[in-house]
Amino acid sequence: MKKTNAFWVLAAGSVSYLMAVTNRSSMGVASLEATERFEVAATALSTLAVAQLIVYAAMQIPVGILLDRFGARALLVFGAASMSVGQFLVSVADVLSVAVVGRMFVGFGDAFVFISVIRLVNGWYEGPKATRVQQLTTNIGQLGQAVSAIPFAALLHQVGWNSTFMLLSGISCAIVFVGLVFIVNDRPGHQVSSGSQTFKQVLAQLGENIRHPGVRMAFWTHFTLQSAPSVFLLLWGYPFLVQGQGFSTQDASVLLSCFVFVGFLVGPVISWFCAKYPKRRSFLVLITIFAIAISWALVIGIPGSAPTWLIVVLCLVLATSGPMSMIAFDYTKGFINKSRLGSASGFVNIGGFVATFSMMFFAGVILDLVRAKNTSAGGSAELYSLAGFKWAMSIQFVALVIGTTMFLIERRRARAKLFLDEGIILRPLGVVLVERISRKTR
Repeated sequence: MKKTNAFWVLAAGSVSYLMAVTNRSSMGVASLEATERFEVAATALSTLAVAQLIVYAAMQIPVGILLDRFGARALLVFGAASMSVGQFLVSVADVLSVAVVGRMFVGFGDAFVFISVIRLVNGWYEGPKATRVQQLTTNIGQLGQAVSAIPFAALLHQVGWNSTFMLLSGISCAIVFVGLVFIVNDRPGHQVSSGSQTFKQVLAQLGENIRHPGVRMAFWTHFTLQSAPSVFLLLWGYPFLVQGQGFSTQDASVLLSCFVFVGFLVGPVISWFCAKYPKRRSFLVLITIFAIAISWALVIGIPGSAPTWLIVVLCLVLATSGPMSMIAFDYTKGFINKSRLGSASGFVNIGGFVATFSMMFFAGVILDLVRAKNTSAGGSAELYSLAGFKWAMSIQFVALVIGTTMFLIERRRARAKLFLDEGIILRPLGVVLVERISRKTR
């Protein structure tokens, strides 16, 4: 194969991921229409996104095992086909239950895409170049957020629910043929074959991956950094901006689409930093967590609506958090052999989405509780209120505390294992000082 084929392979992978992100985030800008179409409250509405993400998270390890066995091409094609079926069901749904089943198909297909694209990058590139190409590929994929935030949202308001979701179904079907034509699993001469492995051997490899503290550190990196922007983009950000903060639908769409463009700006900087200073990646993780916590604390703590500049800052911080979460997969490929990278990446990818669907659901519950309290007190019976959103968005601090604590614990264990593997013995500082003094006095 010619060298230029790498471009077409990764271009096809990027387009597949872009369409997956478009499908995944399409319900975020359709949440207000879904409330009216299905006549449901916040908790019930959250099931549209939560059911999708539960299926997505539950499939990550099975998909990782399948990826190590069958390769990225087969899984990307199957994933696109499943999302096409799911969006078709959503387009014709007149009751919530049918739409939930459709979104579960979307989540099922989406589960096959991201880690397959990560594996595709590592099948064609190695080392620092793989880090840069991975960041670029995922940034291109995140353009799907802009597609759903601007043209999809505009089309939804103009032509309605059925036609818009049917169009997404048709485009997803077209991606099947893109994958069949252009995608090749590995560059020539570097094919990795795992087809001869038994299921027991594959499970043993998965267990070995999970036992590695570096992989668990990557899991908690993704848990903390990926969930914060996902909760905002996939469901609650759009109603929070429109109903809670009083933004117009157009301005809210622009703010959501800025996530993509910020990713294109900061993504190359992140990948450059990780390639040049791999031992300082945790610094980026921790400072991003701190920025998320401070931004949300200010937005929630200010009486009344937050000023526009602060909402913009919040969106910029959340937009940066998405590319930062890719550090998790940079960690993984440094600890795990390429032949079993699929199951390791699948495990890591679970982290962010477990946190995401948990926070989505509890945010919906909190919104309904605040509404019920206001109604019983003779106040407003609106489903979405500023006070309700402030309480609901506070749930994110729970994920930040849990994720940061576990990240620090696993980082310490990963470093200890690294020292042990390299034959470096860690001794208490006092012992080291005594030995040095003793040598000098001899």
